[in-house]
Amino acid sequence: MKTITLFLGLLLTTSLMAQERVSYQQPLEYSTTGTVILREILHYPGKSKEELYQLGEEWFARKFPGELLPFDSYSENRDKLIGRGIFSYRVSYHFGLGDVFAEVSYVLTIAVKDEKIKVEAEELFIYGPTAIITVEDEFAQPKPAHEVIGDKALYKRNGKPRALKRKHKEQILTSWYDLLDSVDGFFNSSQEEEDW
Repeated sequence: MKTITLFLGLLLTTSLMAQERVSYQQPLEYSTTGTVILREILHYPGKSKEELYQLGEEWFARKFPGELLPFDSYSENRDKLIGRGIFSYRVSYHFGLGDVFAEVSYVLTIAVKDEKIKVEAEELFIYGPTAIITVEDEFAQPKPAHEVIGDKALYKRNGKPRALKRKHKEQILTSWYDLLDSVDGFFNSSQEEEDW
C-alpha cells in the first residue's frame, strides 16, 4: 500500500511539473545585436486600433502608476506606447540556505493595429548577484540579460544549466507571463461603460 501511495504521489508531482508554464529550457528571442527580447502578439477581434490604443494608455496608467510611464502617448500615429519599468524577485539556492534578491529593468512597448497588439520587453538589465559568490557579484552591477540568461551564459560546458542563472531565467519568464496576463486580462475584460 505504501508503494502505491508513493507511486501515485510521484506521478501527481511529475504531472504537475510537466504542466508548468515556465521552463529554463524555453528558447529566447534575440535582437540583431544579440540582446534578449520578450515578445508576444495578442489578438482582440472586433477592436479597432484606436480602441486598443486607449486601452493600452489606461492599462499603463493603472498597472504602473509612477513606475512605468508612457512617453509616446502623444505621437501622431497613436500606434505605440513605450515605457520603462522594473520588477523584483527573489530566488533561493542550495536547498533554501541562501536567497538572492534581484531587479530587472526593461523597456516595454505595446504596438497596436486593428484587432491585435504586440507586447515587447527589451533592454533587459538584471541588478543583483547572478552567480554563487563571486568577487564581481559582491558589488552587483547591472548586467544585460543575455549575459545572464542567454544560451551562451546559462549552460555549462557539460550542457547542464547553471543553478542560479536558471532560477533567474525562470523568475524573469514568470514575471513576463504575469505581465502578459495583466495586459490580456485588462484588454479582454474592458467594456464600454454604459450611461447611468
